Amino acid sequence: MNKYVVMGRPRAGSLIAEFLLTAANVEYEFKNISIDEAQQEDFKRTSPFSKIPVLLCPNGQTIFETIAIVIHLVEKFPLLVPQSSTSERNLLWQYLAMIQTSIYAGYHRQFYSHRYAPKDAAEEVGILAAQDREVAYTYINDNLKPYVLGKNKSAVDFYLYMVTRWDPNIDQLLSNKRNLDSFVALMKEDYAVKKVLLSHKL
Repeated sequence: MNKYVVMGRPRAGSLIAEFLLTAANVEYEFKNISIDEAQQEDFKRTSPFSKIPVLLCPNGQTIFETIAIVIHLVEKFPLLVPQSSTSERNLLWQYLAMIQTSIYAGYHRQFYSHRYAPKDAAEEVGILAAQDREVAYTYINDNLKPYVLGKNKSAVDFYLYMVTRWDPNIDQLLSNKRNLDSFVALMKEDYAVKKVLLSHKL
């Protein structure tokens, strides 16, 4: 194997790997993994929680967990992020962590609450997850200029854009967040975003 393989589903967290590889002008293959396929023992040996995405590297190594895949790609392709030892690079890690724990995981906790709590508490878990997500989105909105780290686009912008696509009430989310609304409009016109979404007919 001499190129990356992104194992995922078109509307899922695997989009970030595709966005970043496309932005870095790196050739890759996409392998669709259905929900049923993810439950098979062969796949579980690669991703023990049956989750996608999984990144298969040119050297044969596999990486699961979305944030681990992002970290691998930004280290491999430094044009995607600010130079190390800069204040912007420090903020990159901060925002990646916030998006991963409060927004990405927040959507999962809200819409799959039954996996995180007994039935009689699942609804409350979803409500709390939505509240955490709103706090994170509000903070990010207040600091967008016009991208997460300032005037230059970076890997974290692709990550933020991906998670906004999952919001079932996107108009409501953006209605009182002018900066985030402008950001989403900017990212929709990004070359890598448009190319990846077109490849999946999204």
